Amino acid sequence: MKAILIITVLCLLLNLLVFAQKSDTIIGRQVGDTVKSQASIDSVIQKSLTAQEYQDYRAWVALGIGGLPHTLEGYRTVKKMGMAMKDPLDVDRVSPYIGKNGDLASLQPLPKRPGTKPSIAPFAVPHRQTDQHNTGQIRKKQTELFDAAVQGSHGQLMYRNSYLEKHSPGIFLADPTKGNQTVVGLSHAEIGHIHAFDGSMHLILSPSDTKEVIEKGWGELHGLANGEGMVARTYMLIYSPRDQQELAITSQILDAAIQYSSYPAHP
Repeated sequence: MKAILIITVLCLLLNLLVFAQKSDTIIGRQVGDTVKSQASIDSVIQKSLTAQEYQDYRAWVALGIGGLPHTLEGYRTVKKMGMAMKDPLDVDRVSPYIGKNGDLASLQPLPKRPGTKPSIAPFAVPHRQTDQHNTGQIRKKQTELFDAAVQGSHGQLMYRNSYLEKHSPGIFLADPTKGNQTVVGLSHAEIGHIHAFDGSMHLILSPSDTKEVIEKGWGELHGLANGEGMVARTYMLIYSPRDQQELAITSQILDAAIQYSSYPAHP
């Protein structure tokens, strides 16, 4: 009886070993096929571009996925979008709207951001900071700021997939009808999100607070921010907070963004 039991167990173990080997082969084949497929796509794209364009394409891909796929069509679309981008530090883009309906000055005067301005990739999508990134420890605390804002909102805020980024969670108004109607239509009630690539953030601020942030060096407008199409007039890139002091400024800016979208203003 014991001999039969031992033989049965050995047969089961042998079958499991064979199954595992087959599974590894299948998974390995699938991974290999994916790599080959990507390499094939990349080869087609390389043949369709000049050497300089292909180098630019690779720099774009290196920023990670944003709102456009890493295809030839995606690259050509982002280059076409780039032709319409405006000066991100030009406060005159928002000055005419300061004090107008829907504006809200929430920020107290900010200190000047220390050091030089970070480098920003020259692409409309994804809109990313390429140096002066924060550490994993600061990034964790930065994420906790966003989490605390949602958890402490008594159901007024919620996480959803970012409307423009597509691949990262953003903070939204749970009930857009109670928010600032001069902006929630374009923003789809999104307040902002963090970029895993660099720790920078996209936040939508009031015209008054946008001016303060730009002048004190904490962020800049998206080149396509114009209040038309899908991009709010004050769609901003807030630079990655590098230490605890800068994280405190980030907290103030996030609070201002939440207050702006929550402001019960109507056109």
